[in-house]
Amino acid sequence: MAAPAPSVQGAGATFPAPLYQRWFTHLLVRKGLTIGYEPMGSSEGEDQLDQGLVDFAGSDRSAFNGTQTSLTPGRWLRIPMVAGAIAVAYNNPDCRLRLSRDQLRQVFAGQIKTFKALGCADRPIHLLVRSRRSGTTANLRHYLGSTQEVWHDRAAQRVKSNEEMATALMQQPGSLGYLETVFLYGRGRLQTAALEGSQGQFLRPEPALVRRALNRQGDGYPLGVVTELLMPRVGLGPKAEVLRAAISYGLSKEGQAEAQVLGYEPLPEGLRQRSMAQLQELKP
Repeated sequence: MAAPAPSVQGAGATFPAPLYQRWFTHLLVRKGLTIGYEPMGSSEGEDQLDQGLVDFAGSDRSAFNGTQTSLTPGRWLRIPMVAGAIAVAYNNPDCRLRLSRDQLRQVFAGQIKTFKALGCADRPIHLLVRSRRSGTTANLRHYLGSTQEVWHDRAAQRVKSNEEMATALMQQPGSLGYLETVFLYGRGRLQTAALEGSQGQFLRPEPALVRRALNRQGDGYPLGVVTELLMPRVGLGPKAEVLRAAISYGLSKEGQAEAQVLGYEPLPEGLRQRSMAQLQELKP
């Protein structure tokens, strides 16, 4: 009688967590594979992987996005899994924001404190930021060109995850923050700002514009992002086959279609094929 497959544990980015939970539930039901994932933020997941506390990590900090993981190159496989977009979202129904990079920089720095300064009715901005070293924050800062360690107003309210950001935005009229767009579904009270693109146009995170960004077309939404799974190239033993099954399912046409149902963007086909090829480098 064959030994049961070992359980595998991961941690990291909150952006892909709802999708990973769906994929892993399917694998438990269909194949009896047990795969856990704790959403805690990209950097925390990377730290836990580096310390050997988990078998894999999820991270939104990727070369595709122009941001870098803290892990030493060479030892780790980094496999793109799914894509999406970061929105600057706010709770002010009578306001329709178009923000240049400079304006957005000033908002987060606390130099612009009211919606009136952005062309809307006079109302104070209640600023929200992530409290942890998240990939979402890293990608927003890359877009803003922000290199200072303290990049936001110290008085900003801090939240731990994309889900907490969405909840705080809903609960606080006049609030403004940032999160992946999948966490906006079912929260119709929130608006998204049009952001300055590479050609000077102002764009909202509409699916067609996000897809253009992911396909490296210059007039796409400027904050399209790809999220990755990170794992050691060797050393997982029998857990490697469990993780291989999970990644293969996620990258399959079925897995990518499930992503789209939840509001994510499937990987561009060329990138999906490269991810499948990278998976062959995972050894026990």
